[in-house]
Amino acid sequence: MSGPTEASPPEMGRIRTLEKAVAEAIAAGEVIDRPASAVKELVENSLDARAKVVTIEMEEGGMELLRVVDDGEGMSAEELSRAFDRHATSKLVTIDDLLHLQTYGFRGEALASVAAVSRVTAVSRVKGDNRAHSIVVDGESRRGPVVTAGPQGTTITARNLFHNVPARRAFLRSPRSEAAAVGRVVAEAALSRPEVSFTLRSHGRQVLRVAAGGSLPAAISAVFGDEAARGLLKIPFDHSEISVLGFLGSPQSARPSRQAMVIAVNGRRVHHRGLVAAVEGAYRGLIPTGRYPLVVLNLRCDPALVDVNVHPTKREVRFSDERRVFDAVQRSCWAALQGARPTTLTVAGVPVEEPASAADQLPFQAPPGFAFSSQQPPAAVVPPAPLSEAIGWRYVGQIHNRYLVAETQAGLALVDQHAAHEKVLYQRWMEVLTHPGAAPIPAQGLLEPLLIELDTASWEAAFPDGRVLEQLGFEADIFGQAVIRCSAAPAGMRIAQVASALTDLLVLSGRGESEQSRRHGMAASLACHSAVRFGDRLPDGEAVALLHALAVTDGGISCPHGRPAVLLLSEDQLLSAFQRR
Repeated sequence: MSGPTEASPPEMGRIRTLEKAVAEAIAAGEVIDRPASAVKELVENSLDARAKVVTIEMEEGGMELLRVVDDGEGMSAEELSRAFDRHATSKLVTIDDLLHLQTYGFRGEALASVAAVSRVTAVSRVKGDNRAHSIVVDGESRRGPVVTAGPQGTTITARNLFHNVPARRAFLRSPRSEAAAVGRVVAEAALSRPEVSFTLRSHGRQVLRVAAGGSLPAAISAVFGDEAARGLLKIPFDHSEISVLGFLGSPQSARPSRQAMVIAVNGRRVHHRGLVAAVEGAYRGLIPTGRYPLVVLNLRCDPALVDVNVHPTKREVRFSDERRVFDAVQRSCWAALQGARPTTLTVAGVPVEEPASAADQLPFQAPPGFAFSSQQPPAAVVPPAPLSEAIGWRYVGQIHNRYLVAETQAGLALVDQHAAHEKVLYQRWMEVLTHPGAAPIPAQGLLEPLLIELDTASWEAAFPDGRVLEQLGFEADIFGQAVIRCSAAPAGMRIAQVASALTDLLVLSGRGESEQSRRHGMAASLACHSAVRFGDRLPDGEAVALLHALAVTDGGISCPHGRPAVLLLSEDQLLSAFQRR
């Protein structure tokens, strides 16, 4: 009988104490799972040390070399030695300190975890001291601290990451992918703390630089590019206990992934599904499915309302009142999106002139029965609003049965007729859905009732008394098992769109999300089904009526699905384009 081979697993059922080096490497793996997480921990230590300048260097995506240099408060020789002990920290003393935490770190695991899976050299000098100290840590081996030369602050150099944990190193991605992950961590830190200077270098080449003391828009420009920074919408929400600060990208700047969504809580970059859902809910209907907004926001609240000790990497947090925070973020984003300005075509960098006054208003010529003809423009000067200047535009004509052309005081306006009509109708339906006492949408009786196959049980639960439907311009009731009979629809809605509109209403009314999100989805769907089509011939009177209705409609300049309703081209831009100046 042969004995066990070398490949045989250890005998089960025997409890043994792991060696210290093995236990520390396993514990470190919970905190440091790739170079990017090491950078995150080291950068957060720099920020906690009140650094104003942070420089990160890497080679081979950080697997061969990571170096983080800061000009923070620095550490004495005694502190430098103790800093690599597990659970050694200056951030808190008692468990109650977690309720008032103002720092990024608090567990005392960052340096110990990095040192457990790499070869670390640390150099630090305290402000006012003319000597620096260095220490070398490689697993359980330590040399120092010894006196050396060095600038104020701390420099941490980690080499050969996971050299002693080959199983973890084998699962790292390519150097290019790991470098990209490090870049995201540094970019997110810069966006969360725009007052700090960040520089990232790879193999000596500068990859990212965000200057110190700059504004958040400047940091966004450095990270995402100048084009993204031009269309930013400021978030103006401030409450006694919850503030939401930051900027949103316009719906037109939507990205193919969520990597441009940076959400921080009290300056700490977090990954919170509820906050992401709140932001995306505000954009629902404004951007296509599969696209994601550019968002940089910082939610500030009492630290006692946030639990940051729920994940080893501190990436996740919990709130004592999740619904309240969700609503605050969604309302603030929605308010910012409603204040969007018209999109301007840029030619040779010439700015657009100020909007025209109301002195040259066109006579209002809405034909009877047109879907938005009941909304009359005010006789006096229109108060400032994103599209109020449209009151002074002179309608020129329609091109390709898709776009309306208007002469403005400053040049030309191109209007997407479907997007513009959607915007007008959306605001009308939102008014009805938000204020039960608002005037109902005019209904138009159908010559023959439509029979539509729908889930009647869900229909009865969603619309038990029919009053909401009547406010929206529908007359519908249960006709039989799984059949709804519709005898009237909103004026202007095509018969071919009625069945899909009612189906959408049923689906949207049953979604498990906030009431505001449901109202937004219902209004956006109804507006889309009722608006003039992209390709319909529009009589002159209806086109003029649409321009005036657009001018007196509050809100941003995009349709509910994110397409811009208006593009502006100034006279100066036209002259430059035709080389006449």
